[in-house]
Amino acid sequence: MTPGSYLLDGHIEMITRDGNLQTVGYGEFKALCFAAENAPADLFNSHNLFERRPKTQGLWARFTFCDGDVLDGLLPHNLLDWPAAGYLIVPPKAGAARQRVFIPRPALRNTEMKGVVGNMAGKRKQGHSAEVDRSQLTMFD
Repeated sequence: MTPGSYLLDGHIEMITRDGNLQTVGYGEFKALCFAAENAPADLFNSHNLFERRPKTQGLWARFTFCDGDVLDGLLPHNLLDWPAAGYLIVPPKAGAARQRVFIPRPALRNTEMKGVVGNMAGKRKQGHSAEVDRSQLTMFD
């Protein structure tokens, strides 16, 4: 399964550990983790929140699931990169065991933006020379 072709109309396709192709509706699962084969299943009970502001660029979001679980993640700055079926995030402590997580919208009760990481306007204020994109709205400068 590749991150670019697993999303279909109303469901996802994935290959089970047995090698079978399985389709699952968006309302039937909580999260889909892209991880190494021997990764522990600890997404919701170990390092599910950022301990401090993340260093990687993106939008820091907190997701509250219908069952009450909470998970932080980084979303891309470009809102057009967000799939309509849900969110593809980088979770806290990302690595080989926790690379990316797809969260379907039906699994969520609430989504909260915690901050913007990598804001170009903030870099200009600190004295860094950053090229200004003239097509960007100036209300965020």
